[in-house]
Formats: sequence, structure tokens, C-alpha cells
Amino acid sequence: MNDNATEIENGFHISKLFQAQYGLIWVTLIMMAVFAIASPTFRTPGNLLEILRQSGLLAIMVIGLTWIAATGEIDVSYGDIAAFTGVMTAVFLKAGLSWPVTFVLAVGLGSIFGVFSGILVVYFKFPALIATLAVGSGLAKSIARWVSGGAVIHISNPPGVVYQIVYGTFYGIPILFIITLAIYLICREFQDKTTLGQHLYALGENRQATQEAGINERRILMSLYVFSALLASIAGVLLTAMVASGNPNIGGSFFLDGLTVVFLGAMIIKAGQPNVIGTLIGVIILSILGNGLTLMGEYFFVGNIVKGILLVFGVVVVMLARKRNQVEGKFVVA
Repeated sequence: MNDNATEIENGFHISKLFQAQYGLIWVTLIMMAVFAIASPTFRTPGNLLEILRQSGLLAIMVIGLTWIAATGEIDVSYGDIAAFTGVMTAVFLKAGLSWPVTFVLAVGLGSIFGVFSGILVVYFKFPALIATLAVGSGLAKSIARWVSGGAVIHISNPPGVVYQIVYGTFYGIPILFIITLAIYLICREFQDKTTLGQHLYALGENRQATQEAGINERRILMSLYVFSALLASIAGVLLTAMVASGNPNIGGSFFLDGLTVVFLGAMIIKAGQPNVIGTLIGVIILSILGNGLTLMGEYFFVGNIVKGILLVFGVVVVMLARKRNQVEGKFVVA
């Protein structure tokens, strides 16, 4: 009887792989097969591992955005905060500071922008899009340009430990991706196994109900904006180490990608809800897409068109899911 129960349970888990929420994963596998056939370079182990390494940076940058989007808010400052932190990293290193001190100072300064965003959204009731746009493009990017004089600040290659983090491998797997995966698994446990994680999704489903339940909306949102800026700042330091320069204008290149992977990830695992594992898969999907199109010689705008379509589709899925949850009155507080 136990064997039968095990078979039924195993059958259930296998069948889940063919549910609609995993459809995008199957599309990705098909996409990889097409790229592998079209470009022999794509299927080489070195290229596939490079896709994972490139995924790590964006994945770290948008963890906070994932949870903010899950609450029904938005944050578009992550790219500019990363650019600001990258510039400050280059400035501090040029001034002779060590990498550890530079890391602490740069990430600390970048996190302050999250405090600004949180105050505007939580206490002054600014629309989140306007608040984070003002903090990102208005403050972070402007200060970065002022400090750098609008130019790229080049630095020498990072020392051994830092270099190993961004370029090293462990049994052939990029260390940066291993660190990213560890961060995501920890965040996944927090998201799915804690009361605060449940409150996070409750905010996105029914704000009025959360207030009546006594959930501290202000504290959660404030913490999320600071957390988002913190992770974006860490990504900015890693970016500077990776390209050996601080660029005040690089933030815009992450804008579309960040929003796309978060809402794309909302179509995976937790259907209609932004979630960290979905975001990680979304980042990998986008990295595969960009890498494959580049190897096939497609123009840059082709990738942006596809990203735009995926973003719109992801946003529609999230909005429809929220409307359905509101109609059904879904709201659970542990």
C-alpha cells in the first residue's frame, strides 16, 4: 500500500511539470534546441556556462523588485542605483581605498536611495512609479554623472578574491551563479515559509484586508524598498568588478530586462504572482534569448521587441490573476 501511495505521489509530481504554469519552461527548452541547431557555438559548454555567469548579475539586481511587484507596487530605480554604486566603487578605488572598505561604503550609499523611495511611497503616498523614477533617474543617475563628470571611470582589474567571484568557477560552474543561486534559495525559504512572506503576497491581493488584519504595511514596504536598493547596489559593485569600470549611464540597459524577468517569472511556479524562483528562471530565459539571437546575428532591436512582448504578456497575466483573486476574495494570513 505504501508503494502504491508512493507511485501516486510520484505520478502527481511528474504531471505537474505539464501544467500551464510550467509551459514557459518547455518553450525555453524548445528555444534552446533551435539555437543549438542554428549555431554550433551556442551549444558549447563554455557558452552555456557563460549564460549562467551573465545571469547572476541581473538576478541579484532584481530580487527586491520581485517582492515589491508582488505587493502591487513597482520600483524602476534598480538600474540607476546599480550604476551609481558602480561609479562610487570606481571613485573609492581610485582614491586608494581597499575593496572591502569600498564595498561597504558603496553599498551603504546606494541603500540610502531605497530609504528615499520608501519614504516617498509609504509616508508621502507618492505613486511608486513616480517616486522610484525620481529617486533613480532624478537622484542616483544625476549624482553619478556629477561625481564622474559624465565619463566612464576605468579601474585596474580586481584582486584575486574579487576576480574569482565574478569570473571564477567551481567544478566548471561560475561562482557568481552559485552565489546567486544560494541567495535565491534563501529568499525562497523566506518567501514561502515565513509569515512575513505570506503578508507580502497578502498586500498584493487585498490592501484593505491586510489593514483590517493588523499587518504593518508601512514597515513591510519600507523594508522592501531598502532591500531592493541594497541588492541593486551589490550588483553595481559586482558589475564594476566585472567590466573594470564605473559607468554612470549604464542603468538604462537594465530597465527593460529587469521588469521583463520579474513579470515573465510571474508566469512560472506561482502563476500570476511575482516570485523569486520564477524571476531566476526568467533571468536565465532572457539570457538564453539574448545570447542565442546574438550568435545568430540578429539585430539588437529584435531582442528588445521580444522582451517587450514578454513584458506585456507577463503584466497581463499578473493583472488578471489579481483581479481573479479579488473576485474570489482570496486572503490568508498565517
